[in-house]
Parts: sequence; C-alpha cells; structure tokens
Amino acid sequence: MQPIIKKIWGAMVGYGALSIALAQACESVEARGINGGTRGSVPAVGNYCLNVDLDQPRAFDIHSMSMKTFQGAALLSIVSPEFGAPPSAFMETGLDIHLQGHRLEATAKHMIGIKANTAISHVRIHDGTIIVPGSDEPNIGIDLHMLQSPRTTYARLPCDNADVKCDRGAATGTWSKAPPYTTTQHVVSKVNIRAGWLGVQLVGIGNTIRDSVIEVDSRNGIALFGPGGTIENNTIIVHGQGVPASSDGAIALWDANGTVVRNNRFVFKGWFRKAPPAIRLIDSSNVQLEGNTFEGFSQIVDRTGKSSFSNRK
Repeated sequence: MQPIIKKIWGAMVGYGALSIALAQACESVEARGINGGTRGSVPAVGNYCLNVDLDQPRAFDIHSMSMKTFQGAALLSIVSPEFGAPPSAFMETGLDIHLQGHRLEATAKHMIGIKANTAISHVRIHDGTIIVPGSDEPNIGIDLHMLQSPRTTYARLPCDNADVKCDRGAATGTWSKAPPYTTTQHVVSKVNIRAGWLGVQLVGIGNTIRDSVIEVDSRNGIALFGPGGTIENNTIIVHGQGVPASSDGAIALWDANGTVVRNNRFVFKGWFRKAPPAIRLIDSSNVQLEGNTFEGFSQIVDRTGKSSFSNRK
C-alpha cells in the first residue's frame, strides 16, 4: 500500500472507530406513550441522552367520571438494570442523563420529574427543564432516594417525650434509629426546575447541585440529606405557599456536616406571606456559607439540633 493511501486508510479507520465510539457513548432514553402523554425510563447504569420532550397532560377517567391521578409517578424513571447484571456494576459505574435541552413537563398534578426506583449512586442529570405542579410530598422535580419519606425516616422527635430515647439527634425507642448514609455523589447541573412542593431531594454522602434555577410554589426548594454536599451557583426561588413547618427552608440540610453552600441567589416571592428561613440546618455542623445573596428573606439561617456554620461574604 502506498504511503499516502495507507495514511488516508488509517485516518478513515480511525474516524470510523471514533464514530462508533461516539454512537455508543450516549444511548437514547426509552420513551413510550402513557395515558395520552410520553414518559421515559433508563436503567441505572450507562450514558443516556433524551431526544424528545416528555409530558403528561391531564387525563379524564370515564369510569370514575373524574380526572386521573398520577400522584408520585415519574416522567422519567431510573429503574433496575437488566436481569443478570451484577449488583455492584451499576453502583460503581454510575449513570449520566443528558437532557439535551428537552423539557419534562406535566399538566397533571403531583407527579415527579425524575425519580430513582432502585438503589443507585453516581447519577449525573444535566441540561434540561423540568415542570411538575403540585402541593403534596410526592410532587418533586428530581428525587433520588429509596425511602418512602426521608423527612419521616430522619425525623427528630422531642427528647423530653418519655417514650423516646435520643442519640446524637436521631430518635430511638418507639421509632427506629435513622439508617446510615452511603456514598452517592449525585450531581444535578444546569437544570431549570419549576415544581409545586419541592425542587430537588437527594439522600446520601457527597451530593452536588450547581448552575441551576430551582423555583417552587412551596416553602422548600432543596432538601439535602447527608454530609459532604455542595450547593453552588444556583438561583433558588420560593413562593411561600403551604402551611409553615419546622423543616421549612429554601434549602433544608439534614445531617449535612461539612456541606458547602456558595454563590447562590435566594429569592422569596411570597408577597404577603411570611418567608421561611433561606437556609435550614437540622443536625448539620460545620456548614460553610460563602458569597450567597438573599432577596426577601428576613431570616438567613435557622438551626435545629447540633448545627453550626460559618459565613464568608
């Protein structure tokens, strides 16, 4: 083979190999029609790209003569890997979901934008828009955990209750002690979320939320359970609807020792409503605040249990 032909052939082979590698690098999210809308699912391992918008309009049930309810159902579900895959494979490999600028939007109330239906770590969700209206706990923009309710599981009961024994803030006795956190290291980045009840809920060690806009009708934008988190370069907007609760906060941190909250813009748009604390600390020590700005909040930080923080402007 002549040198020039050999060179061109080598380049073509290299280009073909690169094309195949790129084609395999990002698989399409499986989308299917459900109840007049389009929902998707991905297994809990690999790299996936969303190539269509996902949606769930309101649907009328002719049998009950009322609107169907999809409470707690997800527009995009993260499901168990295929049968036969070793359990450790997806826990170590992780999952990347590139939304590619697409929208996940529900007209039906009380749905979840993206939800994990299996134990998982190292999930990265980025570059898209999620809109899910609602007013109840099952209504969340992004929800990555396998607990029925982290707020109940990790609840702090008053220690003066005769039936409750408290150890390091976690109640034992009539309630079981909160389970330990595992390393998850999820990343949510460059996502615009408009939710009713809660924007993002993550449970585990080392989770990150960055470069996103999170707007909620309620009094809670982000709930982060577990230590070593990072929340940075976000705009968090709360409208203050709902009955005030002791865990309210534009950001609520539970057991979030060493978490960093920096360069975020906090905005309260509740008009005549009372604003919640911008940052709620629940048994969270050594939390580092830096470079955040606050609009409409009368209380920046509220602490419960063994909580502490430092603030650098």
